[in-house]
Amino acid sequence: MSSETRPISPNSFATAIEDLPVENLYTKAVEINNSVAHLERSNKTLQEYSDSLKDDESLDAETRQYGDRDCLEAIRENEVVIERQQERVRLLKAEVERRGQRWHEAEPKAKEASNGNSEQPVSSGNGTAAATNTPAPNRLTDDELRRQMEERLAQDGGDDGGMHL
Repeated sequence: MSSETRPISPNSFATAIEDLPVENLYTKAVEINNSVAHLERSNKTLQEYSDSLKDDESLDAETRQYGDRDCLEAIRENEVVIERQQERVRLLKAEVERRGQRWHEAEPKAKEASNGNSEQPVSSGNGTAAATNTPAPNRLTDDELRRQMEERLAQDGGDDGGMHL
């Protein structure tokens, strides 16, 4: 299915986030960084499994030499997604700074991200703190954000066959 849909382009993503409140930009950055942390953990597990096959004498020589090809392909695909997600965080940062505000580091710390659910407060950029695990009254849900982005892209004529945040 992923071969049939394409992710939103960086330009379309940058356009779609222009009108979002700063709090939503930070929330999206935390969500993206959480996703990246999960992908990195997955890659580590896949790599460990693939490497473990190299010592298995019951397997053919090619598998022992290279490891599990499916795992290695999944790792490469995840690395592409990770880079795309990191680009989106850079775009979120650029949007906050374009508005004349200072970007706080929305990247999870290793220990906080180890369980995949950081409960540390995240600065909203205006001196207040917002918990990352509870929705605030003026925050958009994922569905609302998706709907607004789709409307914005439809206005710009930026239909690129699918939208993936």
